[in-house]
Amino acid sequence: MPDTHLQEEYPELQNKVVLNVDDNEMNQLVITKILERVGLVTVNAKNGAEALQKLSEGLKPDAILMDLEMPVMNGMQAAEILKKEMDSQIPIIINSGNVEAGKRWRLRKLGIHDFLEKPYTLKDIFSKLNKHLGVQITF
Repeated sequence: MPDTHLQEEYPELQNKVVLNVDDNEMNQLVITKILERVGLVTVNAKNGAEALQKLSEGLKPDAILMDLEMPVMNGMQAAEILKKEMDSQIPIIINSGNVEAGKRWRLRKLGIHDFLEKPYTLKDIFSKLNKHLGVQITF
């Protein structure tokens, strides 16, 4: 449920959209609840293919939070298509519990903007969003 006080504190977030790509419904729910508290709009996708479909249908998010390991199409595959074929400039924040150095390097080379390591805190989430949405959300 939106927190009216927080929405009043962050009016610049009221029309910002975050595409949350994760195959785990509980993770989707947690992120959605957190982001909606400050007034962000969250659109969920359960894998990279579904995220690409939503984008090709006209969704224009301000940022993408994307899990790395998902069935059908993983985060790296989706990011590669977004960056190389769709020429997307949307900030992508990879959300994963294990991103080793070699994989991190490949993702950065693809144009991934940042990483959010699981388990994460509210401060971690908003630190990344602050950086890529150009706002300063504090708790």
